[in-house]
Amino acid sequence: MENMIRIMIDSLDPEMRTLNNEKGQSAVEFILTFAFALGLTFLFVNQAINLTAGYLNHYVNFMASRAYLVHETGVNNRATEIRAAAGAATDVFKSYPLKKFGVDATFEVLTSDKGSGLFNGTISKFKRPLSSLPVIGAGEDAQFYSESFLGKEPLRITCADMICASITGSTSQCSDTVDMVLYDNGC
Repeated sequence: MENMIRIMIDSLDPEMRTLNNEKGQSAVEFILTFAFALGLTFLFVNQAINLTAGYLNHYVNFMASRAYLVHETGVNNRATEIRAAAGAATDVFKSYPLKKFGVDATFEVLTSDKGSGLFNGTISKFKRPLSSLPVIGAGEDAQFYSESFLGKEPLRITCADMICASITGSTSQCSDTVDMVLYDNGC
């Protein structure tokens, strides 16, 4: 029986004889585990970069929302004041070089005219690849969405109208000829 096995092994191709040993197994295992570990490392690095880009975008969006919150030029026209505040917020958002960090974000100011009175502020959106490897995440993009609804402080003309209405009972009796100095702790 042993002779028969030996004859069969000798009759095989020299390449097939090399498959009967375990030489190179550790190299194959190393290559497979190293590729998996390297892919996992790239995944975590890409997620960290996405998270950092998201935080950067959120900070810029918050700063623009703060500019919208406090901006006032002193004009006694509400629509003009809101447009000016929205322009100031847009200028603040554009003043940060987000594209240098790979963030191509869209920016929108949500005024009380566009949405509800409760949600005044700014919205910023951008997309980034979910993973640097197409195998993980199927090459899809992650949508990053940042909202900062700090609101808008009441305008001075709004406060003056509200104070006049509370004293006289009507906003129609208020005029520039009536002199009142009342402070109500920020309207």
